[in-house]
Amino acid sequence: MPNYMLRISFVGSRYHGWQIQPGLPTVQGTLTDALERILSHRVRLVGCCRTDAGVHARDYVANFTTHRELSEEKLLLSLNSLLPKDIGVLAVRKVPEGFNARYSPKGKVYAYLLWNAPCRDPFLYNFSWHVPRPLDRDLMRRAVELVSGEHEFSGFAKLEGERNTRINLRVSLREEGCLLRFEFEASHFLRYMVRRITGAVVRVGMGKVSLEDIEEFLQGRKCPYSAPPHGLTLERVIL
Repeated sequence: MPNYMLRISFVGSRYHGWQIQPGLPTVQGTLTDALERILSHRVRLVGCCRTDAGVHARDYVANFTTHRELSEEKLLLSLNSLLPKDIGVLAVRKVPEGFNARYSPKGKVYAYLLWNAPCRDPFLYNFSWHVPRPLDRDLMRRAVELVSGEHEFSGFAKLEGERNTRINLRVSLREEGCLLRFEFEASHFLRYMVRRITGAVVRVGMGKVSLEDIEEFLQGRKCPYSAPPHGLTLERVIL
């Protein structure tokens, strides 16, 4: 059957994550409804990963199969005419039958934004974690260096049967005045991993967590800290 890939962008503020949940607005549910209206048959939409409630995506990949041969351009226009303004389909492409949005990608890149100033920025408020107190950014950079590289990340995750918890993670921290941007790149991520790493690193900057604590989290001790979901964005899926 023809297999189609969607590249999607969404603001996650009013959604309970990607995955369909009965009675709750989700990105997968909203997209599936639109596809089924267009195709007039049931659709199984496969996503590249789950996202938590409130998390955003600039580049999310999904795929579905259908017995119909579709015009990519017409499907793109039809979907965007039906979808709410906080979900956009950026591209539609016919892909080989074996392509699976969950298993075919080679990696993902996430960004986490933190606004470190006494007053919040209303233009960034829905897309960043506002931390008004001063942070020791030098210590935070040292913490970022500790978590970068190949480590066992089970201490930073909620495990759900994953066996491959050893991950080669690239992390960077860039400062643009009051705006701090964390970037994470890896072949795969564990649930809550990025938010818990960010939460721990920020608390290093607050003086609430030591570098020794970070090392212990990397050795399997459970990290009890997390960053709010709305600062997290899936920036890119590497195919």
